[in-house]
Amino acid sequence: MRKTGLYWSFILRTTGFILVLESFFMFISAALSYYYHGHDFQGLLLSGAITLGCGLGISMPAGFKKTAVIGKREGYLCVSLTWISVAFFGALPFFLSREIPSFADAFFESASGITTTGASILTDIDSMSKGLLLWRSMMQWLGGIGIVVFSLALLPLLGGGAAQLFDAESTGLTHDKFRPRVTQMAKRLWFTYLGLTILAIVFLYLGPMDLFDAVCHGFSTISTGGFSTKQASIAHWHSVYTELVVIIFMIIGAINFSLLYFLIRGEFKRFFKDEELRWFLFIIVAASLTVGIYLTVHNDSNFLDSLRNSSFQVVSILTTSGFSTDDFTLWGPFCLFIFIFLMFVCGCAGSTSGGLKTIRIVVLIKNTMCEFSRLVHPRAVIPVRLNNSALAFGTVQRLLAFTFLYICIIFASWGILTFMGIPFDEALGASVSSIGNVGPGFGSMSSFGSYSGLPALAKWCLSLLMIIGRLEIFTILILFTPNFWKE
Repeated sequence: MRKTGLYWSFILRTTGFILVLESFFMFISAALSYYYHGHDFQGLLLSGAITLGCGLGISMPAGFKKTAVIGKREGYLCVSLTWISVAFFGALPFFLSREIPSFADAFFESASGITTTGASILTDIDSMSKGLLLWRSMMQWLGGIGIVVFSLALLPLLGGGAAQLFDAESTGLTHDKFRPRVTQMAKRLWFTYLGLTILAIVFLYLGPMDLFDAVCHGFSTISTGGFSTKQASIAHWHSVYTELVVIIFMIIGAINFSLLYFLIRGEFKRFFKDEELRWFLFIIVAASLTVGIYLTVHNDSNFLDSLRNSSFQVVSILTTSGFSTDDFTLWGPFCLFIFIFLMFVCGCAGSTSGGLKTIRIVVLIKNTMCEFSRLVHPRAVIPVRLNNSALAFGTVQRLLAFTFLYICIIFASWGILTFMGIPFDEALGASVSSIGNVGPGFGSMSSFGSYSGLPALAKWCLSLLMIIGRLEIFTILILFTPNFWKE
């Protein structure tokens, strides 16, 4: 029989520990604000103190005794509460500094940051203080690697619950999991992520960006987050070099991090033979060329300029980064159709991107083709194969259930937003973008717009949608099933 006290002590200890970790990054932002004599210093410092105090207050009574056995229920509940708590406390710097006076708006900005969505309610980012700009980018950087994985890599105090936490935070169809020794795996992912972040900052700094902008964009690029220090996003610098660097690191951030680890180790064959990666790169090339040709023909523009614009926007949306150099919603209905498709597909499993993931689309296509063969040969056993390995029937079933839920949630959110009076197309764009952690929507919420005009209730709904999408649906929704709470 499971001990109820042990169950809650693990959850409280882990949630409190991660809040303490979050406060550390708030203090870093406060230090920068103090250096620049920012008016947000007191708000950041107070937010860090409140978060630290609450984190210690939650974790200390639970003790630090290592837990022998932790089940999936603890993992799901702990990860869900952790992400919601981090988003809640992450809103405090915006709210207490009075940069965002509405807590609904502050929570939306925080949830968008920690889930690496990149949607924003801000309309004048250029005038925002440096401390809060750094905090926005840091939240995306923490959310990109997955704050649970981040904590496992830094301080393995979670005992036997580490594996369950990791599985709950990275639910869905993944491959090449280092299932044994999950803490070592988290460290490998963390050091890979940190090294790539430093590289992104260095390359961005070699261009027209100053050090502060390079650091902020390095954080939000490798995390495929999309928060910028400028209202015009990457278009502010009018630099081919900067766009190329951002494209490269957005693609890197959207590749399965275990594959990147193999590449760093020199296992090139294993990296390039990955089926999902090949499909992901093919979609980038095909969509960029298609949109580039369309813009050249219909806008009577230079092909290289069109390809430059199309490539950046395609990579930004497909990787769920959300950076912008142009507003793709003004390119016509055909281009809009392409970008809606990209919002659904998104990056690779095991990456920092959101959405359905390329691997699920590949398996769905393969399963459909296999179904035709099964109809012709009903007695034959025809499995779906990925990377020359047969997928278990249960894996395909979970994928179909995930896709069904994903589409149902989009339609439900779409209906709720239209009921609130939001235009039909804008409600669709906001729903698809939020659950896919993409960022830009349609209409007033497009690349150079903002979500500020939405009703407060709509912002709360979309904030929840971002968190549900970031945790790949099941982690949150399973909490609302009766069986979850049965012993």
